[in-house]
Amino acid sequence: MTPTFTIVLPVHRPPALLPYAIDSVLAQERQDFELIIVCDGAPEATVECARLASGRDSRIRVRVHPKGERHGEIYRHQALEEAEGTYVCEIADDDLWFPNHLGEIAELLREADFGNLLQVDVKPDASLRVHVGDLATSQTRVRMQTERFNFFGPTAVGYRMSTYRRLPVGWAPGPTSIWSDIFMWRKFLMLESIVCRTRVAFTNLHFPTPLRRDWPIERRRDELKSWADRIK
Repeated sequence: MTPTFTIVLPVHRPPALLPYAIDSVLAQERQDFELIIVCDGAPEATVECARLASGRDSRIRVRVHPKGERHGEIYRHQALEEAEGTYVCEIADDDLWFPNHLGEIAELLREADFGNLLQVDVKPDASLRVHVGDLATSQTRVRMQTERFNFFGPTAVGYRMSTYRRLPVGWAPGPTSIWSDIFMWRKFLMLESIVCRTRVAFTNLHFPTPLRRDWPIERRRDELKSWADRIK
């Protein structure tokens, strides 16, 4: 059966966090998805973790690559070239989804080509920060195209595969002077007649790496496990 959702999960680090992201995908209320894990120069232990998950669920595919330029954007594009879903979602290996995430993405894209759900950051002290914005307003879209301004990352994004394939250039490495995600979002925003929306739904947790650079991976794993248990 052709999946409704294609989910891309890029990973480059050791595998301590990866199982929690995978589990939050497998726990979705909407089960009509394919999951492509993109190993961007990831250690062999991470590749093995991804392949074990694939061996347990045929909807999971693993693509292994040497470390790509910047965040391995070109490998995300390659994954989408082979993908079959109607809608595209992404999740970072150190983030989590609530079980209703895919359902809310479907509602978002019912009448939109590209958009986002609320991004909710978990701070190191366990407090939450909600990023607020509205892609439906021209002011927001202009700011995103002209300023160093963004209010959602890949874990909160959703777009139609047909819209992605309209882009002259899809995921690709951008200049180091600009964030990788806003470099990609601007390509969507430049499309003629594109319909953009923000849906006010709390369905994901983002754990910003820059706030945790001095944390050992074991501490990050314990944090992610704690929040995954709370979601359950």
